Amino acid sequence: MSRLLTRRIPLIIHSPNPIRLSSTFQNRPGPPKLPAEQQAEFERLQRAASVSSAFQPQEETPAAVATPATSQIRHTTTPEKLDDMNVAYRRGAPPEFEGETNPKTGEVGGPKNEPLRWGGAGDWSYNGRVTDF
Repeated sequence: MSRLLTRRIPLIIHSPNPIRLSSTFQNRPGPPKLPAEQQAEFERLQRAASVSSAFQPQEETPAAVATPATSQIRHTTTPEKLDDMNVAYRRGAPPEFEGETNPKTGEVGGPKNEPLRWGGAGDWSYNGRVTDF
């Protein structure tokens, strides 16, 4: 039983420049190379595929250029749809004072709204959303 409880401490030698004795990149067999011209074409295609298509110029066909502008569908939002949403929903409550100094507390550079107004138990909240500190 005492043999199981003994601890073995491995001998670790620390060197200023660690040397890696093994590599994750091992020499493994691979497929044979293609003939020279096919290998060159393959490597060219690999390089072209590795570059994002967003940076490559697109060639337009004459049929695509000749299409009328009416065939293109445009999705737009109408102004009525934007006005339906409450503007204060995104912006938050309007500030209670102008400038950098709070006239009630004298705080400079603090919040423009009272953070304890909406929380019944004194939660720190803005527009009813509680923030954690």
